[in-house]
Amino acid sequence: MSRSSRGRAEWYYNHPPACTCADCTRLRRIWAAQAGSDDPPGADRPAPPGRGNGAPPAPNQPSQPEKPRSIGWGSRIIAILVAALGIAAIAIWLFVFGGINSFDRPAASAPPDTGGSPPPSDAELQAMVAAVLTEVAPTLTPVPPPTPTAAPTAAATPTRPGHVIPTPSTIQVWQAPTIVATPTRQRLPTRTPSVAPTAAATETNDRWTAWSPDGRQIAFGSDQDGVWNIYVMNADGSNVVQLTNNPGYDGFPAWSPDGSRIAFESGRDGDPEIYVMNADGSDVVQLTNNGDEDGAPAWSPDGRRIAFHSNRDGNWEIYVMNADGSNVVQLTNNRGRDGAPAWSPDGRRIAFHSNRDGDLEIYVMNADGSYVVQLTNNSSGAVNPAWSPDSRRIAFVSYRGGDWEIYVMNADGSNVAQLTNNRDWDSSSPAWSPDGRRIAFNSNRDGDEDIYVMDAPP
Repeated sequence: MSRSSRGRAEWYYNHPPACTCADCTRLRRIWAAQAGSDDPPGADRPAPPGRGNGAPPAPNQPSQPEKPRSIGWGSRIIAILVAALGIAAIAIWLFVFGGINSFDRPAASAPPDTGGSPPPSDAELQAMVAAVLTEVAPTLTPVPPPTPTAAPTAAATPTRPGHVIPTPSTIQVWQAPTIVATPTRQRLPTRTPSVAPTAAATETNDRWTAWSPDGRQIAFGSDQDGVWNIYVMNADGSNVVQLTNNPGYDGFPAWSPDGSRIAFESGRDGDPEIYVMNADGSDVVQLTNNGDEDGAPAWSPDGRRIAFHSNRDGNWEIYVMNADGSNVVQLTNNRGRDGAPAWSPDGRRIAFHSNRDGDLEIYVMNADGSYVVQLTNNSSGAVNPAWSPDSRRIAFVSYRGGDWEIYVMNADGSNVAQLTNNRDWDSSSPAWSPDGRRIAFNSNRDGDEDIYVMDAPP
């Protein structure tokens, strides 16, 4: 059989047995002549020439043994891998460029049947792509969706661990207005101070609070007229009166126990010295006079002596003298800096701060300088102790929370509690009211330094 006849035989072999096309009819007649029988419709179809199964070879063509058609496993594996890679490449291309959506289009007209296997349908292609994607998907890294940005919130004031933070009721009792300087010890006219700072107010600083023994007034230092001087006001911030007026500076006022006099520190004659005056600013008397600095006076509860700090021996130490300036006695003697003495209301002890062991800490000693005990121990420091009226507690200033704040503790150093907590500093000299219910202090929380009063802890 010629090559053309063999191709037509292959065509016939793949057609249905009942096919009545011209090619199939002619091939039946040829094979019937060769085999000596007709091939009626529905009979078993003989194998095409060259396929065995009893079909005779074509004329003038020698018989050849049938060759095995099996394929080796290596070739099969290679073919499978090549097919899988090809399908994976097609699937990824369709997935990336959106071609996968073409499966939704109507199927095109089938091409003429050429005798080979029919092309896969759209459903079969989708199944193959899905299978490939199932194998490939675990290796693909998905792009995470964008994380929505949360709206910013106001940062809450952190609570410092290890401290009890009460919420005292704090009010500002005084912010100095602009005034005109007056002659020495002349009483100023009564003013009504602002409760809150205003943009038009001249920036001034008020510090060194001291509560009068009767609880009706607060003495303090202020630079509102350009230099530091001593002022006094009512406990509610009204009726501010200037007591001193000199070109030097006056500060650290301290009331005598009977409220008739005020001791203070002044640099009016050069180095700071201790002075005393009447509560109305009259009759100023100098108590100390040496070439070094004396300051921070504190009265004994009986009014007979005044403790102060001085560097007259080349180092800051605590001293005590009679209320008239006589009989000066040195109480401390070490290489550190001792300062800010505070006499306990029972007259038995004196609290002070010192850096004798490194950081500034609060210490307490007997009134004669014996039996010194360290009360605080914190690397951030503690200064300016102030006794409560019942001698049971001590208020002080510390930087342990990151800024200067007011703290309170028992007289033995236990049960430390934080009283103020704001981003600015509350410092200088806390002062208890005589009834122990309030504490006055200065703060720059509103810009410049002003005097505030808060409730004391129960």
